[in-house]
Amino acid sequence: MTKKRSKITRIFRENLNAHKRIVVNIGGARSSKSYSVCQVLAYKLRKEYGKEIGICRKTMPALKMTTYRDMTGILSNWGTLPFCHEQKSEHWIKYHPHNNHLQFFSIEDPTRIKSTKFHYIFIEEADEFTKDDFTILDTRLSGTNTNPNERNHIYLALNPENIHGWIPEYLLKRPDVQVIKSNYKDNPFLDDEYIQTLESLKHIDQNAYRVYTLGEWGKTEGLIYTNYDLVDEMPPLDSGELIFGLDFGYNNPTALIEILIKDNEVFVNEKLYEEKLITADLIDKIKTLVPDSTSEIFADTAEPDKIEEIKRAGFNIHPSEKSVRDGINFLKKFRLHITKNSGNLIKEIRGYAWKKDKDGKAIDEPIKFRDHALDALRYACYTKLKNFVRDDTGIFGGIKT
Repeated sequence: MTKKRSKITRIFRENLNAHKRIVVNIGGARSSKSYSVCQVLAYKLRKEYGKEIGICRKTMPALKMTTYRDMTGILSNWGTLPFCHEQKSEHWIKYHPHNNHLQFFSIEDPTRIKSTKFHYIFIEEADEFTKDDFTILDTRLSGTNTNPNERNHIYLALNPENIHGWIPEYLLKRPDVQVIKSNYKDNPFLDDEYIQTLESLKHIDQNAYRVYTLGEWGKTEGLIYTNYDLVDEMPPLDSGELIFGLDFGYNNPTALIEILIKDNEVFVNEKLYEEKLITADLIDKIKTLVPDSTSEIFADTAEPDKIEEIKRAGFNIHPSEKSVRDGINFLKKFRLHITKNSGNLIKEIRGYAWKKDKDGKAIDEPIKFRDHALDALRYACYTKLKNFVRDDTGIFGGIKT
């Protein structure tokens, strides 16, 4: 079997050689921090013996769409996966030659890990977690090492979006913490188009530039959406009108958002957030994610050829109304109930802010960055509902005249 050549970075080497118990990777967008930690854990899975390794995100759907996919991809590229037994339904992998176990889990169900003594834990998108969540995980880092040269580590990765969060205000003050900082320049495998996107933030918004380009702590101000809360799950899908929003991408994620409109309430659930999807792959995913082909899908008008291909595949897809400012103002009239499984959408909405002028005053235009799921949400809600009126009870009635 031919193994692909490994691509490693400074971030990989620093995490591999970390000397403190808690290793916090703070970096900008695409700085390779998360992928590098996955590579470290894949390396330990292959080289060490009798280890329990845990990888977690706040929710399982978010984990499956990101780190689970990255980790299994690394193991496949390194020629390791054929020597593993993967139990997909339970989200664990066993590497038979060294009796090592890799467990994927969410913090939503702490009973899954209460009896496990991990040697290594990776907390992806660590700012999604609470201080109490971290305490639970910290107590599980208790695996016994027979090799005196090996020590347990808990790794965290995050963008430095909020300097007032529990990580900078509590965790980074602990003496057993090692910080590894990174930005896009630490990822030599990043494509030129995305580099240009990151560098252009300097002329758009200084806070976004600090956080996502330079990997420095920021404080988000001028948030666009505050009219939302988080819910455990969607209501029954037959209790209201079900529609979907679709934002196309390739180097950027393609986002598919499920929306239930019920008595002037908008319930939102992230269904897809994935890069490198060609149209044929996207259609296959839509067949699974939108089981009723008569459901309306409102899509990005910038890709009319993709809309036509999806329509020919039998789906009820339409080009959307793309007025950004009008769509935002319209969407702000509703209370948005977002499922806790919608990890990428939640991350977007928490950082979605207005641009500022040279004097630091907010202007009526959003920062065009990390907005793919929000665009899909806006496409669907604004296009579907803008021509309807609400009566005194707040329930949608007839078409505006």
